[in-house]
Amino acid sequence: MRSEIMSLSKGIDTNSFPYQLFQKAKQFGIWNPSDIDFSKDREDWKNLTPEQKHSIKLRVSRFIVGEESVTMDILPMIMTVAKKGWLEEELFLTSFIFEEAKHVEFFNIFLKEIGETGDLSFSNGDHKNIWFNILPSTMNRLLVDPSPQNIAEAAAMYNLFLEGVQAETSYYMMYEGARKMNIMPGLMEGIDHLKHDESRHISFGIYILQRLIKEDPSLFEFVENKVRNEWWPYAEGAWSSNALDGSATDGFGMKISDILEYARKQMNVRLNILKKATETELLNMTK
Repeated sequence: MRSEIMSLSKGIDTNSFPYQLFQKAKQFGIWNPSDIDFSKDREDWKNLTPEQKHSIKLRVSRFIVGEESVTMDILPMIMTVAKKGWLEEELFLTSFIFEEAKHVEFFNIFLKEIGETGDLSFSNGDHKNIWFNILPSTMNRLLVDPSPQNIAEAAAMYNLFLEGVQAETSYYMMYEGARKMNIMPGLMEGIDHLKHDESRHISFGIYILQRLIKEDPSLFEFVENKVRNEWWPYAEGAWSSNALDGSATDGFGMKISDILEYARKQMNVRLNILKKATETELLNMTK
């Protein structure tokens, strides 16, 4: 039973990073998928090649799997920060789940507007394993054991890997395909909104991880092993399946090798940021 109202007893730390993210979410995250004009998208869709249609349906179908999964599976993280009394973090996470829900709606509206439906068959075994097994088991572990290691694993899986590597790479694929051809403006308008939303989510996860790693530098090695050795092979398998049958490219002519190179770059950038947290902690310990 609760016995304290944090905002009354301690106030809100308006200088905290999560609170600043909350302010940005209120300022920049209020967009409505229903307001996007998809009229040109419908016309563009008619003129795409079968290969291009396949690639867009694959990407959008996988986006829906990811967006719905993260919407459903963020609750254990919200419950964990609430129990710890991390008020500012919880304030931001209320915007987080709202935005993820809009992402689900956006992609469903897009498919309806172009007269198509999503298809789970576009998710191969590696893709399904990430979203249907690894993500929920990692997040639900917080309900029984919200240890620093489990919180770090959840933030690394959800924010660093799925959003900071997988989603960022998926945006890149959209930009290199539809945007370079100057087609599907409604789809790309929504993607722009998603990218801005997710940038706040990634920043939040990096903040949580840095905070935990500074308290226990050994957590960096734990997180790095998870990302590089356990999770990356599944992501690599999922992206490799974007290739058209018998080729090394997708329907827009993107090389799968370029996609994987971009994804590795995102992974290394995120991990290098976390590594600096361990170096900062070690420096402090030597003083």
